[in-house]
Parts: sequence; C-alpha cells; structure tokens
Amino acid sequence: MSKSKRPNASRKGNGRKSVKQTIEELLDRTGGVSSGEVARAAGITRQAAHYHLSRMTAAGLLSSTGARRGTRYARATLFSRSYRLAGLSEDSAWSDVAPELTNLEIDSNAISIQKYVFTEMLNNAIDHSESASAEVSLWAASPSPVRFQISDYGVGVFANVARHLRLESPFDAIQELTKGKVTTMPERHLGEGIFFSSKVVDVFWLESNGLRWTVDNLRADHAVGEVPKSPGTLVGWELMLQPSRTLADVFEAFTHPESLAFSRTMTQVKLLETAAGFVSRSEAKRIGRGLDRFDDVTLDFQGVTEIGQGFVDELFRVWQRDNPSTRLRVINASPVVAKMIERGLAGEAGQT
Repeated sequence: MSKSKRPNASRKGNGRKSVKQTIEELLDRTGGVSSGEVARAAGITRQAAHYHLSRMTAAGLLSSTGARRGTRYARATLFSRSYRLAGLSEDSAWSDVAPELTNLEIDSNAISIQKYVFTEMLNNAIDHSESASAEVSLWAASPSPVRFQISDYGVGVFANVARHLRLESPFDAIQELTKGKVTTMPERHLGEGIFFSSKVVDVFWLESNGLRWTVDNLRADHAVGEVPKSPGTLVGWELMLQPSRTLADVFEAFTHPESLAFSRTMTQVKLLETAAGFVSRSEAKRIGRGLDRFDDVTLDFQGVTEIGQGFVDELFRVWQRDNPSTRLRVINASPVVAKMIERGLAGEAGQT
C-alpha cells in the first residue's frame, strides 16, 4: 500500500468556506476571536470581518468583550460543563443537558436525534479517548441551529484508530471512518456511532491529530483539512430545531430491510483522493479496504475528474472478484470517469 499524502488545507467540493464557517472553525480551536484574526483567516478586510461578527452577535450566537479593535468575540454558551470521565454515564450527562433544550422551539424528532448523537459521542470519549475529562458545550439562539461540542484531552480519535487498525496515518483513519463499522473495541462496539451520527445531523465535524473531517449534509459535501495540532479530540455538530430527516430515515438507508443489520454504506471517492489522484492499484486497494464488511456499497464519484485503468481494474475486477458477496454501485460519475469504468468492465467480460 502506498503511503497516503496529507490533504490540502481545505478540500471542499463546493468551493471556498464561508466567512461564518471560518469564524466557527477559529472558535473551535481558540474559544475567542477578534475581527483582525477573522480577516486574516478569511482573506477579507477587517471591516467585513467586523460586519459578520456583529451580525452573529445580534443573532445571539456570539457575545463580545472589549471595545474597538480590542473587541473579542466568543460563543454565547447555553450550557458548558467539564466532566470527569472515570465512572461517567453518558445518560447522566444527557440528563444535565436536556433541560436546557426545553425552552427552545425544538421538536421531539430533534430531541431524539440530539440524544442519540450526544450519548454516542460522549460514550466514545469515555471508552476510547484515554482522557481524564471532557468538556461539553451547547449553543443555541432560536431560530439558529442547536450546536453541540465535546472535547477531550486524550490520544486523538484518528491516531487511535490508525494505531489499532495498523494504518499508515491519521488520514487513513478518516477514510475508514467514512465507511462505517470501524471500532477499536470490537468486543464492545459495532463501529456505528460516528458513521450514523455524521449522517443524521445537518453538519458534523471531527477534529484531532492536526486534521479536521467535516460532513455537511445540507450540501451533501465532505471535507478534510489540516488544522493546528492540539491534544485530544473535538467533535461537534449542528442541527436545526425542526429537522426534516429522522433517525429512522438514516438507519433505513443503510440497514437491511429484514435483518436490520448495518449492511450498506456509501463513500465519497473524492474524499479519499491523494495528491497523485486515482491512477494506481494501490489507491483502489485503499478505497476497497474494509468494504467487504458490507453487502451493498455505493461509490459516489462526485467531483472526480479522472481515474486510471489500473485503478479501475483493481477495484471493479480484482476486488469485486475477491468479494463477490459485496455489490458495488457507482453514482455521480462524470462521462469521462463512467467511460473508464465501462471500459474496465468490458475488459473483464472479454477475459471470462
């Protein structure tokens, strides 16, 4: 297997990050920002940064301290608490948080989703992080989305997964997490929590070991980028007060209709691309790794502009031959990519 290249600073399928996204990411890492810091990070003027920060403050999302150029902005926190993880139950922590949501115009479906994601992500910190404590924070300003964040000071989720699965890098760990059924404790966990949590909320992000993985379900987009390294793992998510999707919808999309087993997955091929692109058999092996755990796999080629013959042959002939019980489906392939796949499959048919 070839060594994975590090991703670009920001790989997004739909263009540049918005100023609000830049502000949110800065706040995730530092807790507070100034207009000058936002201007430098977003590549805009200080006046423009001040405009965006002021609007977020007026909406109740931020609070400010200081004056003029010395003004600093932080999130207006509805709930913030540090928990010792030894002996902690995620359900008891949820009992602390849940009352804070009662004053919001949040429906029962949103409550169900929030409870599922919160308890799954806090349980991950309890069981896997090797951290003594974790910080839980909640922000909400109606009608804006409810935003949760859990941070610990442990080994970091990507490094932990890479170590247990003997992967070459934390980036490889992100690739595996996008597929599902990945856990460092198979005797106690099914590896479903991060996968389904990332699918059911509006926006989900996971940050550790100098990397940030973002899943934006509103735009059907994923991104991986580099961030300053810091200890532990930061996981966060946003969900509207009255979301259209339900837990049942998401589970149904990836489970067998009769056995209810987690038997289907979807992976965005573009997210797994290295600097060299999809030209080699080793890249196909990276994408195929772990997919034999599923009966049905959808490969989303959105944003992929070219692939090599060796890549096609390895994934669609060799891998499929070795894993006949797994069905590979292709969606969103460009005409060029679709033609390459068709040629590869035609070549396979000619050899039989």
